[in-house]
Amino acid sequence: MGIMADIIFDMDGTLLDSMGMWENLGSIYLLKKGITPPVDLKEVIENKTLEEAAEYFITDLGLEGNIKGIVREILSLIEDKYRYELELKPGVKEFVLSEYEKGSRMCILTTSDRDLALAAMERNGIGFCFKEVYTAETLGLSKRGPEIFLKTCELMGFKPEETTVYEDALYAIKAAKAAGCHVVAVYDHMNRNDWDEIKSTADVIIK
Repeated sequence: MGIMADIIFDMDGTLLDSMGMWENLGSIYLLKKGITPPVDLKEVIENKTLEEAAEYFITDLGLEGNIKGIVREILSLIEDKYRYELELKPGVKEFVLSEYEKGSRMCILTTSDRDLALAAMERNGIGFCFKEVYTAETLGLSKRGPEIFLKTCELMGFKPEETTVYEDALYAIKAAKAAGCHVVAVYDHMNRNDWDEIKSTADVIIK
C-alpha cells in the first residue's frame, strides 16, 4: 500500500484527450449557424469557458440567442464524442487505478457536463474510481476563482492544504493555488502558449 492522497482531477486535457476536439468546436458550431469564423477564433476562445465563448459569439460575432441555449447546442454537438470516442491521455488509466488501489479519495471537477463526464470515465474503465463528479454549473462557481476548489474540498471532506489538484489550464491552476492546494500541471498542446507561466505557478509539472 502506498500513501493515500486526496485528489481533485480536471477532466478535459488532464484525464481525457479531448482538447483537440474543443479546439475546432467553435468553428464547427459557427459554421452550422451560418457564421464564418474569424481567423483568430482558436486564440480568442482557447482560454474561455463555454459560457464565455457563447457570450463572445453573441456580443462580438452577432450570433442570435442566449448564453444558456448556445451552451446547450454546443454540448449536444460533442455529446457523442464523450459517449463513444474520446480516449484517456497516456498513462492516466494506470495512474488512477494505482491511486484507487492505495485508497486515495478522488473526485473530478470539470466545466463539462456531468453526465458526459461520467459516460467518458465509465467507458474508459475508471468511472468507479471517483467518489463524485462536480461541475462548475452544478456548483454555480467558476474555475477562475479559488472558491470552486474550496467548495469541492468542503464537499469531499478534504483539507485544501492536503489536497492535490491535477489541472491543465493556467487560469484554473492559479485558482487552485490561491485555494491553498498542491497543484500538478499537466501539459496539453492547448496550453503550450501558457506553459512557461504554468511551470512557474504549479508545484509539479507533467509533460
